[in-house]
Amino acid sequence: MRCYKGACNRQTLVCEDTMAEEILLDYELDRPNVSVSQSETDLKILLRVNASNALRATETPATLNTNMALVLDVSSSMKTRELDALKEAARHAVQGLSPGDYITVVAFQSVAYDIVTPTLIVDESTIVDVMKKIDVIDQFQGGGTDMEYALEKAAGHLSVVPEHDQVKKIVIFTDGMVTGIPENCLKTAREISERGIVIDALGFGTEFDYKFMQRLVSYSNGVTELVERPEEISLVLERRVQSATSAVATNVRLELHFTPQIRANRGYRYSPEIAYLGKMRLPGDTRSISIPIGSLEKDKEYAYLITVAIPSRPAGKVRVVKADLYYDVPALGVKGGSSTQSVIVNYTDDPQAVAQISGAVERAFDEVEIGRLVEELDASMKKNEHQNAAMLFDILAERYRELGDTDMSEHYDSLKSKYARDGQLSQEEMNYTRHKSTQKRESGVQLVDASSLI
Repeated sequence: MRCYKGACNRQTLVCEDTMAEEILLDYELDRPNVSVSQSETDLKILLRVNASNALRATETPATLNTNMALVLDVSSSMKTRELDALKEAARHAVQGLSPGDYITVVAFQSVAYDIVTPTLIVDESTIVDVMKKIDVIDQFQGGGTDMEYALEKAAGHLSVVPEHDQVKKIVIFTDGMVTGIPENCLKTAREISERGIVIDALGFGTEFDYKFMQRLVSYSNGVTELVERPEEISLVLERRVQSATSAVATNVRLELHFTPQIRANRGYRYSPEIAYLGKMRLPGDTRSISIPIGSLEKDKEYAYLITVAIPSRPAGKVRVVKADLYYDVPALGVKGGSSTQSVIVNYTDDPQAVAQISGAVERAFDEVEIGRLVEELDASMKKNEHQNAAMLFDILAERYRELGDTDMSEHYDSLKSKYARDGQLSQEEMNYTRHKSTQKRESGVQLVDASSLI
């Protein structure tokens, strides 16, 4: 038996018999068998990553300490009701931190203000002191929404804390479009992600630019959430804090190596939140891509779906992708842990075998494709390609209908009528459609178990 003492201030003792793989990697194909007579076959590959049973066990938690910065919008567009709700949400979120965690709070408008410099949570009195400081953020209200400097200030604070085995996260709350030079803000977000800091973005109001914030968080594999009502701010912010405080692994990344003659197409994130990652480009002769996952929570599945085109081959099994997963589990003293899966497809002339389809992968594809279709719809409307936009409204309505989501199906039917009448959609309507495109419709998490691995 190996016993490890948690490398964090929680001082967790973790015992494990033979944990060969602390983080598990599994895959599923939509077509495990393809025809030898087909000149080219499109293939969908669903890759799943999650913590092992031992790491998920409640009696042996191995969660990491959190180094978090709340970056809160206090610009002039924030109304009193919204500011009060934000203060209450921030106070409540801080109560979710534990001894050993660090908290920073930055308020921003045209300038950025230090409300709480990096503070180690020692006990309940520390939390009370931080909550009192949050109470004064409305005194800084005014100006625009210059997020770039607020991000730089928050990242600087996170970086000065000496501990390495932490989850470093910035959580932004804003109600408006970014002022200043948006591209500079994106550049800053990219640089911050390269320092191992994850950025999540929460937005509220009719001026919130969901599309921009999706780009901003994409560099660090972060999440964008739309808050529909002020009274929901606390719930959404608390959920973001909880996600950071339940992490068990850091520096998680998935590397995919494509067999020669395999053509890579599109990439999607399926879980925890859906996102269209774009067309996969294989740089040079490496035929490999890297997907940063960042930190990994103990009770969440992290799933990615990729599409490839495979050429005709003689009968037999062929590896189309080699998937390597790398990670650190500080509480177990694991540095540079890894797991590997070979994605194997079987070429056959058996028509019954070829006809086998995975319903789970097909459903996952139907869900993740919605985000790509929303991007295409947005582009068509901006180019005034009305006929193509009308077609995409119908496709999206039908896609949701097939998924059993009548409300969203009717939503797209309604948007199509409004677009035909007005020739445009509002920022608020597009925010809502983008937000819904990131939400999985299946409840619960189906985590793979070590017994499923070969």
